[in-house]
Amino acid sequence: MKRQFLFLVFIFATSASFSQQVFEQQNIRILPESSLNITGDTNISKFNCEFNASLLEGKKTVQLSKSGKNIHFKDAVLVLKNEGFYCGNRAIKKDFHALMQTEKYPSIKLELKKAIMKDNGDALAQVVIHMAGKTKTYEVPVEIISCPTPNFKGLLELNINDFGLEPPRKLFGLIVIKEEIEINFNLVIKPI
Repeated sequence: MKRQFLFLVFIFATSASFSQQVFEQQNIRILPESSLNITGDTNISKFNCEFNASLLEGKKTVQLSKSGKNIHFKDAVLVLKNEGFYCGNRAIKKDFHALMQTEKYPSIKLELKKAIMKDNGDALAQVVIHMAGKTKTYEVPVEIISCPTPNFKGLLELNINDFGLEPPRKLFGLIVIKEEIEINFNLVIKPI
């Protein structure tokens, strides 16, 4: 009886170790030719806030695990300080920081959790966005260009109400920022 029990424990432990994902570590650098911006609309015009890509520079370490067409990630996080966005003029920048509640929540965090590779070489990425104290998960189509340096391009449409954000109104409500915004990104990555 004792032998059977030990054998069952061994089988359980062995199968548990096979089912765990093995993550490999990879060092990358996000190059300054990368771009990331947030665009939106008011009832009279569009606005564009571009992130200073040089703030993304530096070595980053991510962990990934491949299983078929799926790639799972750990520690694949971009932290975007709200102060790093340039919106064209002071009034729009002020409205942007009021909308993002920069004093209380000084940054936006984008966390890559998973990528499902498509047959054409592109991917569907699962991204968790931490913004204004709330967290939401999105699936984002990503175009992958591998030459000469890997580029990852995508567009994420989201509603600011998902994060409890209220668009500011100007001129007694005559100018209203619409609730839908777009995050456009083109990340140029160099493995190191």
